[in-house]
Amino acid sequence: MKRGSVVALLLIGVVMNLTAEQYIEDVLSGKQVTGRLTRLAVERHVRDLERQEDRDFPFYHDPEAAIRKIEFTQQLRHSKGEWANPRLHDTRICLEPWQQFIDWCLYGWKRKADGYRRFLKAYVEVARKNGKTTDGAAKANYAFFADRPREEGAEVYFGATKRDQAKIAWREAEAQIRKHPYLRKKAKTYSHSSTIIIPGTQNRMLPLGKDSDTEDGLNPHFALIDEYHAHPDNSILEIVESGMAARRQPLIYVITTAGFDKNSVCYQEERTLAVNILERNIDPVPETVFAMIFALDEGDDWADRNVWIKANPNLGVSVRWEFLEKRVEEALAVPSKQNDIITKNFNVWTQAVTRWISPEAWKACNGKVFEAALTGRICYGGLDLSTNIDITAWVMVFPPEQKESEYRIVPPFFIPEENLLERERRDKVPYSAWARDGFVILTPGDVIDYDFIEAQILKDAETFDLQELAYDRWNATEIVNHLSENGVTMAPFGQGYASMNPACQLLEQKILAKEIAHGDNPVLTWMMSCTELKSDPAGNVKPVKPDRRKSGKRIDGIIATLMAMHRAVSGNETTSVYEGRGVRAV
Repeated sequence: MKRGSVVALLLIGVVMNLTAEQYIEDVLSGKQVTGRLTRLAVERHVRDLERQEDRDFPFYHDPEAAIRKIEFTQQLRHSKGEWANPRLHDTRICLEPWQQFIDWCLYGWKRKADGYRRFLKAYVEVARKNGKTTDGAAKANYAFFADRPREEGAEVYFGATKRDQAKIAWREAEAQIRKHPYLRKKAKTYSHSSTIIIPGTQNRMLPLGKDSDTEDGLNPHFALIDEYHAHPDNSILEIVESGMAARRQPLIYVITTAGFDKNSVCYQEERTLAVNILERNIDPVPETVFAMIFALDEGDDWADRNVWIKANPNLGVSVRWEFLEKRVEEALAVPSKQNDIITKNFNVWTQAVTRWISPEAWKACNGKVFEAALTGRICYGGLDLSTNIDITAWVMVFPPEQKESEYRIVPPFFIPEENLLERERRDKVPYSAWARDGFVILTPGDVIDYDFIEAQILKDAETFDLQELAYDRWNATEIVNHLSENGVTMAPFGQGYASMNPACQLLEQKILAKEIAHGDNPVLTWMMSCTELKSDPAGNVKPVKPDRRKSGKRIDGIIATLMAMHRAVSGNETTSVYEGRGVRAV
């Protein structure tokens, strides 16, 4: 055994470790409580084991290769907190059964054709404080020092939106190296450039962000993409993937906690792909992508301690029971904290840090709306022109007639046709698909064509019995004059607290009473998910975006709906909605 062999030194005394196989058995028997998606990942592995003897199945499982990776990791040491304190614990990393199962799959499955790894990408989603960054850093070190077959010039990257964020996982990997008596002799760290190398080789390990100047010419062997839910786009992932073409068995390891935006690139692309793989919703299944998601199941009560382990497989280890108990107590006492706790501690995707209408309440109002059946019916309109390059919302609300209880909503949306794909990438929503399905109307040119919208409103005024159109005065003078000249009754509607507070209260009441039907319109549903309420000192509220500095959030349709609904309910009143309050529409 040569002294220079990393493998020889690290694997002395290796004992066959069957923890992963025990985990598989416990999950399938129900002894280990897991969520549905976690169980599906285990079932996929077992199903593939049964297929590996088939001639047309191109993969086989090599337990020794997986054990080799597991034992490498368990020679490394913790660097933070009580687990790094030798007076309290054995500071060596001890992979829990669920972590060993992931390695059992990622490093055990091989290609029959050449013996290289099967999985080239992994998506692992788990709640906070379950050790995913520590484990990810260990995987990076394995790729850097000990991968087999040996990869010459192994480049290892830690990807994030900013390089400083990427340094968090890089520092963890560097600390693991520093605490290992042999690895620290093999490697050299240049702190000023956050680069680790193995002298005499082309191996290098460094953080990578969108603000890095090293994006060109990458040839990654391994990349850790941490907290992918926070990435505004997929640029870092694409940079890494595009550079891996020359590698024999590269691996992109995407790890994340759930986020607050279901329109994010993480949810729409990587998580959706992962769920489809686990649920076998796509054919053929991408066989080189590994997926594992630890989360509560739909219908689970997040306050029930019996389900916490579904999202927290390290419960009782790195995640303390007392910590979760305290977090749940806070959420029950202060509802505004619920979204953060449900998302980060129980790994359930939500739509806003502090939302107005819950997805469940909105979904309960998704009754069918047949526009053709509304011909000739009384309706009230709301118009939010927005800016000339964004979405304009024209919403019609139809009051219930005899034996009806629901206000029906018909919300045409308008967006400029040119540069549609650019807007789609910016906002991270499928405008093209919505336009194809008739939920969005494309106007000619690269800015909103107000003449086009005006013509549509006049057409709708002839088709339906439009009683009144409420509008925001901003930038609306010309179209208001034209519509008024054509016989449309126009009603200015203020956008401040005094006007919006009663409108918000009214719409909320109708939603909670299930007295509206929005037809499951995806654009309006998305906009409702973007809407929060802001309060003034008197307790009045008005709708706002979650963060005005961020693009991709639109509430135009909700503003138009609020105005139209308020006029529809108060349509029989002869006085203005502003009279008697000492407030004028502005």
